[in-house]
Amino acid sequence: MKPLMLMLILVLLLIGSSSPGLASDLQGIPSHYQNLVDRLIKDGLNKEFLLSLFLDPRSEFIPNRLTVSLMTREVPEIYTKFLSFEAVLLAKNFLRENLKTLNEMERRFDVEKEIAVAILLVESRFGENIGKHRVIPTLASLAIMDSSENLLKNYSTIWETSPEIPFDLIENLAKRRAGWAYKELKHFLEIVRLEEMDPLEVYGSMAGALGMPQFIPSSYKAYAQNKNSFKEWLYDPEAAIFSIGNFLKSHGWKRGLSTSQQKKLLWHYNRSEPYGETILQVAEKIRRKR
Repeated sequence: MKPLMLMLILVLLLIGSSSPGLASDLQGIPSHYQNLVDRLIKDGLNKEFLLSLFLDPRSEFIPNRLTVSLMTREVPEIYTKFLSFEAVLLAKNFLRENLKTLNEMERRFDVEKEIAVAILLVESRFGENIGKHRVIPTLASLAIMDSSENLLKNYSTIWETSPEIPFDLIENLAKRRAGWAYKELKHFLEIVRLEEMDPLEVYGSMAGALGMPQFIPSSYKAYAQNKNSFKEWLYDPEAAIFSIGNFLKSHGWKRGLSTSQQKKLLWHYNRSEPYGETILQVAEKIRRKR
């Protein structure tokens, strides 16, 4: 049954993925990226700019980004390190050193300074860890997760241990993730297009989050403050503080919210209950005098 079923799915995928021939000048692009680059060009991005990026070996796709996972990493245990004495002391020191900026952020955005500091601790440890993954191949790899070949590979792997999981579930997960990544990749390329920097030397998280506040590209475009230079914004504590304030205020944050309301709004920053709980716990520890 298994070989026959997989063969049938493969045939259906190949039929469904047929597309018009690509431009001849894309033939040098790695085959797994050709449809992606063609789509970006049709969406208005500069062809020469894209060719220079995707012909560069540094843009080579990342195989483990193509895995369709049914598991979540968002468990409380991964956040316990931010509740340690050392982490809270680091947060208190950052607050003291940036108090003027944080007080101004509170005044402008009505967001408690301890919340902004807690977010910066958890997201990047105040810029110490803004990510070690090149943003372009990270997002580009995620954007091709729903390719026919990759869908079949993922389904075959999952079928080995969980044959009850339907192909449609795997396909829908992959398409949703790939669609999100494509939009974020497009935003990122639009951001760096005119910057005086090497786009392939911009690093971020495993999901393409950027800078001290770990904004995804669409959040940078929508909420970043002091963004005259994207390169400077990546490492600027003041810009990070004001950007977080603007993000939270734009989603409805104000001082005096209940704990449940705060958790609901923090969900917009990171769709994780343990994350929101940790931010509030860290903020409370920062407020304490001892």
